[in-house]
Amino acid sequence: MKKRIAAFANGWSDEYLMVALEGIKRCATENDCDVYLFLEYATSNLKDENVQGEINILNLPRLEDYDGILLMGNTLMNAGELDILRDRISKMPVPTVCLEYGADEIDSICTDNYSGMYELCEHLVTEHGVKNVAYVSGIAGNMENQERFRAVRECLEKHGLTIPEDQIIKGEWSYQTVQFSIPDYMKEHSLPDVFICANDVMAIGTITALMALGYESPRDVLVTGFDNIQSGATLVPAITTVDRRWTQRSYDGFRHLLDLIDGKDKTGNISYPSKLLPRQSCGCQISEQMKKDQLKSINKVYTGPIERTLFDWHLTGLDEATSGRFTLEEVHDGLREFFSDGIMTYEGDTFCICLDQGFVDSIYDDVEPRCLGYSEQVHVLYARRDGESLPYQKIKTSYIFPVFSDPSEKGNLYIIAPLHSLSSTIGYAVFKNYTQVLETYFLYSWLRHLKTGLMRCRQNIIMDTINKKLRDVSFVDELSGLLNRKGYERKGIPMLEKIRESQKPALMMVVDINKMKMINDRYGHLQGDLAIRMVAKAIKDTIPENWYGIRYGGDEFVIIGENVFIDDGTILKKKLISALEHETTVMMIPFELTISVGAVAIDPSENISLDEYFRRADVAMYEMKKRNHAEREE
Repeated sequence: MKKRIAAFANGWSDEYLMVALEGIKRCATENDCDVYLFLEYATSNLKDENVQGEINILNLPRLEDYDGILLMGNTLMNAGELDILRDRISKMPVPTVCLEYGADEIDSICTDNYSGMYELCEHLVTEHGVKNVAYVSGIAGNMENQERFRAVRECLEKHGLTIPEDQIIKGEWSYQTVQFSIPDYMKEHSLPDVFICANDVMAIGTITALMALGYESPRDVLVTGFDNIQSGATLVPAITTVDRRWTQRSYDGFRHLLDLIDGKDKTGNISYPSKLLPRQSCGCQISEQMKKDQLKSINKVYTGPIERTLFDWHLTGLDEATSGRFTLEEVHDGLREFFSDGIMTYEGDTFCICLDQGFVDSIYDDVEPRCLGYSEQVHVLYARRDGESLPYQKIKTSYIFPVFSDPSEKGNLYIIAPLHSLSSTIGYAVFKNYTQVLETYFLYSWLRHLKTGLMRCRQNIIMDTINKKLRDVSFVDELSGLLNRKGYERKGIPMLEKIRESQKPALMMVVDINKMKMINDRYGHLQGDLAIRMVAKAIKDTIPENWYGIRYGGDEFVIIGENVFIDDGTILKKKLISALEHETTVMMIPFELTISVGAVAIDPSENISLDEYFRRADVAMYEMKKRNHAEREE
């Protein structure tokens, strides 16, 4: 039976994920497993309400539905994600492996951070004569950062060198952070011999920040990184780095997870050595193939802006498909048209957009969206299978994806990312076998645009509902709760015209309270108001669904609807009079309350105006009123 594996990762490590997923998917295909990658973009700013919205995706999968769990541990450190997952796993034990991070009581497959960084530092000292070192640090409490710094410090100590505290620069793994910290550092310090950066992203940031200050690497200063990401290899100068063989390590980790699922013993932490890759940024040479790759990267100076413009057009179209709609069905239609017209280079051929039931309820039932966890059902707002749109539908949330895989498909990879507004859950999106969606943070931008469009749509629907309620209030008579004269004109007459256009018979009845003036004069207007409410209640209790009862004015009422009785109104008249008699008995009112009713059948084949039918019903009502008065005088 096909195994299901739940994987968890933070999407900011996009280049790592791209290469790691190569190994994971290869092993999953070889062993016929489906992998569900739950991805979030939480940052280390825990005061940001978006963080809660992001990490809520960790609550989406029911761990008991999966045969094993794979943690991309080195990415799950921004908002305590790894601790959250370890706590969940401890309560629902499932075979688990953590990649690139040692986790208590969970087997881990790691690349040794110390060995490669020590080798790099030794290379700098012995081959390039480095003595004055500045260290660009990752997140201070991160274990990988601590191991890499320990390797640098101990290598330098072996050679009688140290790193002063004021030459440890805050980098936080971030290109953006380094863009500020390097200029600040250079205001107070002269150039060191080398900036040893804890990862390649910060090394790239360091080189570009130094270039803005007029310095070049390696001419003026050496710069090194760690991780061997593709963008570091194609940069000019190519970054001297440490290779972790991520693709192979992820393959090994997945293979180890399958062994645990099959009942093999746990092994604890398995660590593989990392390896120095000397390149141009430390003054070494690179291969001819790497030079060709650099030229390809340089060409993107021209193609990059064009690709970005096309991408922006795509996001604009996504905005337009969602934000200007007034029902979720309209959003579905808008997305279907948008994706049918597009060239489908960004989302792949099979993907879906799901809305949490709590978010849907917040649109129509005036409740707040949920912030923690997910509802038992989701609305599949839009889904596409092999390039074809699927209908709007609802599924159990535990299914995650509305499209079941073909048994012949092996090693499917589903990328699941959250849709939220601050801490409020909107839903999630799923992409099948399309890792390209992770490139250059496309997915993050895509999710933000879709979220904004859906929140605008939600506001549109809520405001439209409020406006409809306000319009309906203006059509309702306050005393009786029936439609008023304006409601008859705006809703009643259009309904009758629609019935006639469909060649169906209709019925119109005019109802009048007998001796209403006497009730008001003798018993007071409060009792007169009670009489009107009692007749209105009898009308509402009697008329069929989809009929209208109208207080036409004073003590006169109108009843209209499709003639489901196929008679002249006698049946409904008897029911109405009987209902009023019952009401007067229950209420024990001090006055006699009766009505006169006139009815006329509206024949769609007759070319008679509705005003004429009203006149005829009114005449019939007065004929009944005369008979009632005559009977009482006798």
